[in-house]
Amino acid sequence: MAEGAYPASWYAATRDAAPDRPQLAGQTEADIAVVGGGFAGLHTARLLAQQGQRVVLVERHRIAWGASGRNGGFVGPGYAARSGLLIDKLGLDHSRRLYAQSQVGVEIVRQAIEAFGRPDILMGSRKLVASRTDQGADFADRTRRLAEQLGARFEPWSTAETREKLDTARYFQSIHDPTSFHIHPLNFALALAADIERLGGRLHEGTEATALDRKGDRWLLRTSQGAVIARHVVLAGSATLGQVHGRLSRAVLPVATYVAVTEKIGPDLGAAIRWSGAISDTRRAGDYYRVVDGDRLLWGGRITTDTSEPPRLREMMRGDIVSVYPQLRDIRIAYAWPGIMGYAPHKMPQIGEIEPGLWICSAFGGHGLAQTAAGADAVTAGILGDPSKARLFSPFGTDWAGGPIGRAAAQLVYWQLQASDWWDEKREARNAERLRT
Repeated sequence: MAEGAYPASWYAATRDAAPDRPQLAGQTEADIAVVGGGFAGLHTARLLAQQGQRVVLVERHRIAWGASGRNGGFVGPGYAARSGLLIDKLGLDHSRRLYAQSQVGVEIVRQAIEAFGRPDILMGSRKLVASRTDQGADFADRTRRLAEQLGARFEPWSTAETREKLDTARYFQSIHDPTSFHIHPLNFALALAADIERLGGRLHEGTEATALDRKGDRWLLRTSQGAVIARHVVLAGSATLGQVHGRLSRAVLPVATYVAVTEKIGPDLGAAIRWSGAISDTRRAGDYYRVVDGDRLLWGGRITTDTSEPPRLREMMRGDIVSVYPQLRDIRIAYAWPGIMGYAPHKMPQIGEIEPGLWICSAFGGHGLAQTAAGADAVTAGILGDPSKARLFSPFGTDWAGGPIGRAAAQLVYWQLQASDWWDEKREARNAERLRT
């Protein structure tokens, strides 16, 4: 693979070698055409190819060129929408089945890594979700009750237990999930792509889908230099779906988040973070991070609808790290990059059959990597005749996200959430100061 094939990142610098895949040229036929070479498209193509379906996947750039190859690498159950809110909206039974489907996604990722014989892709196990404010005396009971309702395995940790692993006064209680893990996402995507080809699927890079037309009982998917005739089409392009389906592309907000990787820190990192799993916090626009390469810190955070890269991104990310771990003030940032994700206004994935034979598997921003596999599993089941899994996501729809006005409104919401986070933490600090005096 040529240098510069992927945007600069620590993942790109440590990626596996992979072949250049040809552009689609001319017309071809398939059972299923998949638009998008990120995780949603790759999992869908692989699951269908495992069932003997003829699959053609087209990607406008490279496999996992977008958010799939640049994210935090977290794999765990649940969704960006809070479980309590889902229970209020959908009821306990529906919410429990949705959570179970996300657990299916976790196992698909885990089993794929095992099947590939690539334990190096798995970079750590378990996850902590830490609170930046004291959650009160009933935190443990509330957490256990929610886990029981969902059929989940997460458990409460006290402030003392949390700070034993994470040496910072910023954190209080946390939720420990023993089923989560974290991976090298770009290398996992490249391994998925290679397995799709092993199963007989065809992948075309540098191939942008430009139009979609109904032709009798089939679909004609046009690209810049060719076309695919297929019984089913799966749109898995998320924030970069483009012009192939205008209404669906307008149902997703492109949102930027940022990731940085430090230079090697040495023993100071192990003294501050005594935890090999993934870590995030409970703020509305929180931090997420993990130790990689022995003694580097991979740190992600911030959310904005301004998709341009900030001019002082490295300094900004370093400041975020030091605000939580002041003892790491001497760190230096080796890599920093933005990732553009697709968010739906309802904070749930968009999964299901839009028209006969036309499927959506999109809007996975903020969910983690397991949910792409969960969505792919639901779409695969639907194509093969079982629509029950896809119907779990039907209450969320594909309404217009508002275009530029929607992005401006979303940015205002994020600023309000960040202000709420700041005020909550400020109030916590004042309360703590009163107790000390």
